[in-house]
Amino acid sequence: MRPDSAGLAMIGDLTDSEFDTFRSCVRLLLSRTFLMRSFEKEERLYEFALRNIRQLELWFSCADIELRRDEGLGVIACRSGAEMRSRLGRDETCALLVCRIIYEEERGDLRLSRNPSVSIGDFLRRYMTITGIQPKKTRMADVFRRLSFFRLIKLTSDPADPDGLIILYPSLALALDIPAVEEIEAALEREEAAKEGSDDISDSDYIFDEGEEVDE
Repeated sequence: MRPDSAGLAMIGDLTDSEFDTFRSCVRLLLSRTFLMRSFEKEERLYEFALRNIRQLELWFSCADIELRRDEGLGVIACRSGAEMRSRLGRDETCALLVCRIIYEEERGDLRLSRNPSVSIGDFLRRYMTITGIQPKKTRMADVFRRLSFFRLIKLTSDPADPDGLIILYPSLALALDIPAVEEIEAALEREEAAKEGSDDISDSDYIFDEGEEVDE
């Protein structure tokens, strides 16, 4: 379907200053996938994007890219075609599930401007409890770095330090919704019941747009 030309024309009605901000929003979403209100440097762009969400949606639709947003979480995300996404492996999918569960448990107690966090040691214990899988520390270090790459979490220390913190970003809730959480949990239950292999979740169906690793 062709984009609405009248809607696209509204982009031309932006002032020079507004267009510069519009362009900054586009660049950030294309390079980093998520635009988050809880990041001080992105708050102004997030508010602008909400006010001009129709123009942004139309602009991205020209490239067949969908914009998703959750104003409660304060997140806008772009979701492109499968050829522009990266598939998560089994360990990464399990870690994503654990992060998502902890985020949901913790976020209700925090102000909108703050993100929940969990120590690496506590995370590894929760990983074992939730998945029934003993995490390997060297492998988990790679997993943490990969989830950081996708702007889902941020490590504040060496991944081998059990007292180090993992900051959980609100992008987790958009990346993995409740039906997806339930589907992964069901796969883990089937695996536990079968007591064999990991075919159910050897390759995750939860895929994320490629982006640069960016510090908060």
